[in-house]
Amino acid sequence: MPKKRYTSLKTVMLGVMSTIPRPMSGYELISFAKEWRYDHYIRATNASFYYTLKQLEGDGLIKEVGSRQEGNRPEQNIYKLLNKGKKEFQEQISYFLNHVQETYFDIDATTPFIILFGMVKGKQFILDSLDKQIKERQKLFDQADEGEQFVKSHFLYELSPFYILPLKHWRLHNEAEIRWLEFFKEMVEGIDDFKEQYNKMIKRVIIKG
Repeated sequence: MPKKRYTSLKTVMLGVMSTIPRPMSGYELISFAKEWRYDHYIRATNASFYYTLKQLEGDGLIKEVGSRQEGNRPEQNIYKLLNKGKKEFQEQISYFLNHVQETYFDIDATTPFIILFGMVKGKQFILDSLDKQIKERQKLFDQADEGEQFVKSHFLYELSPFYILPLKHWRLHNEAEIRWLEFFKEMVEGIDDFKEQYNKMIKRVIIKG
């Protein structure tokens, strides 16, 4: 199994260039990726696309083969996917298909200390924060629905329905996160007095120590 060498963004970019069998500019590459709603499951800006293009070129996976200018737009460099890039893309797909991804989430680093934090900031602060996260995640379903409808209407969907899978995955993950946040909130609501709970915990720690 190949080692992981690329981010999800690099894999998507190599995938687009492997799918469209002709040289293209960075602007075209971004346009194709947006059509497939990559931004629903990968965090990336236009600047990161262009930065990654340079990385792929530096790795010898793509090659600049010219430039062109359309209307008042700035001159655009045109890139061609090399055979090495095609091979690396296939190896990276094999990696992701065979690799069990880690299930680490940044918020998990805070949860063991909620009793201490609640004593300092108060119960309501935690509840308000969790409510905010839940509401923001609920809004994301509208984006997922819009993206799914667009992808299903795209001509490529008839030929390759797999384009819908990232959006399905993203939606199910978001549903799981909301359920977890609601469980988190129920636990916080079950604490009557954070200061009293903290003092009991510290006494137990000191006695055990």
